Amino acid sequence: MGHRLRAAGLWAILAFVTASPAAPQQTGQLDSGTFEHTLRGSFAGTETFALRMRGEDVVAVGRVTREGGPDALRALEVGVRLDGVGRPLRYELHTREGPPLHVVVNRTGSRLRVTTTDDEGERFTEFLARDLLILEREIAHHYYILARRLRESDDPRSAQLNVLVPSTGRTRPLRVRAFSRDTLTLEDERISSTRYALSIGGEETVLWVSSEDGRVLQVAIPERGWLATRVARP
Repeated sequence: MGHRLRAAGLWAILAFVTASPAAPQQTGQLDSGTFEHTLRGSFAGTETFALRMRGEDVVAVGRVTREGGPDALRALEVGVRLDGVGRPLRYELHTREGPPLHVVVNRTGSRLRVTTTDDEGERFTEFLARDLLILEREIAHHYYILARRLRESDDPRSAQLNVLVPSTGRTRPLRVRAFSRDTLTLEDERISSTRYALSIGGEETVLWVSSEDGRVLQVAIPERGWLATRVARP
């Protein structure tokens, strides 16, 4: 029964982020898979996700399952719909374990309206939507649009980006400090990648992206001891 309820929650998010008055649209799979999360070197859970095209939009849904002690990630489900250039249209996040949190983001004209519900009640915030990326820091598949932006840039270090972290309701500046070629080993297979050294709100973040197809392979936030790695090659 519990598994069915969790699945129902994920499909509810999918229905929310894909809701549109437009006619039925073509769909196609962009990416899907599983990341393994670790905290300070210890296994902390898994993240399963799927990225799909829906017309010209991108729809992403995912689930993070927490395992381990009190310092592990809280379990949550998340869904987001982006337009063809990666701008957020709809977003929803809710926790399944740990402190209750429900976040809904809707794009209205040139603004993003964020509704947050937690133990303290309900509150609303708004942000100018222009060039604002949605990025939950410890959800690896959220880095997909960022990876695409960086790969499209002649010099990623020139990028002047800002991200909205939905769970905190705050924005943070994002800068690329450096990028270089690298090789990752996933399940005994060596994969060519590009390594991006990022600063997000002053916090170091490292992103590895497949050189072949631009898929996210690994994300690390060293100061937190957090690492998300694909369990298999995409």
